[in-house]
Amino acid sequence: MLFGRITTFLHLNKKISKYFIFLLVSLAFWFLTVMSKEYEASIFIPINYTDFPESKQLVNQPEKQLELKVKSHGFYLLNQRLLKTKPLVISINSLTETKTKNYSQKQWVVKRHYKKLYKLLSSDIKILSTTPDTLFVRFQQKKSKKVAVVFSGNLYFSSQYRLKDKIQLAPDSVFVFGTNESLSEINFIETDAAVFDKVEKGIKQDIDLSDINGISFSEKKVQISFEVEKFTEKIIALTLNPINVPKGYKIKFYPPKVEVVTTVAFADYDKLGPSFFVAEVDVNNLEEKNKLEVLLRKQPPFANVVKIKPSRVEFLLIKR
Repeated sequence: MLFGRITTFLHLNKKISKYFIFLLVSLAFWFLTVMSKEYEASIFIPINYTDFPESKQLVNQPEKQLELKVKSHGFYLLNQRLLKTKPLVISINSLTETKTKNYSQKQWVVKRHYKKLYKLLSSDIKILSTTPDTLFVRFQQKKSKKVAVVFSGNLYFSSQYRLKDKIQLAPDSVFVFGTNESLSEINFIETDAAVFDKVEKGIKQDIDLSDINGISFSEKKVQISFEVEKFTEKIIALTLNPINVPKGYKIKFYPPKVEVVTTVAFADYDKLGPSFFVAEVDVNNLEEKNKLEVLLRKQPPFANVVKIKPSRVEFLLIKR
């Protein structure tokens, strides 16, 4: 609609129309004249490094872009600016290596690779100079160290479910690679933080290792697995066994038995009984004591003791 209004306006105003056409033609000739001249300008080429040697540690920060001082006609320079510049790809393994006392070095001399640079530019662009004129990549030989893998995360179980045995990681240790200085500070590697919520059954899945700046690993991920069991509560009544009773005396406890509150897997419920426990009371140092602590000297590995009721008992020392 706007274009139509402009056309109508120019049609009704012939003098203005002629002037407008003359202005457009003048601008076109001016643009062609300006673009046909030669200019100097700077072009920035991004750099992608590939094929880093696995056995070595990078110790410097290589240049991320190359500045080219160029000369060309305006058309080509404009075209270069309008188009997305392709990156310069440099394979590290293809470069010649030199060694110093503290590091090994690979270098890419720009003047030797102008042919490769010209392939990234519009035609008729001439390279005058580059900054920098040489790209340096410096390494140190990596050292290795074997460290344990530690699970970093949380398990949240549904009601009456719990972990059976231990969390397993495979592999449970990995080799880490880096400089002597960086490795001296590493004693273990953590997995990425993971949260398992409302767990009711076993898990087996891969989990990534948490990145450490300047350190590489022999494995990028490990497998985490664990079993889950459903449990319930069971109360076991135990007779108290006195120890270290003074010679010529016997002792009575009040109450004579205690209850051990446990949690046990449904599969082990029936086999859990008093024979798996030993409850003792140490009668040593009776002075100024009116109650003695109950100690569990034996308990099964498949049951968890929640509490002992009561945990301390009264006593009566009787001379024989």
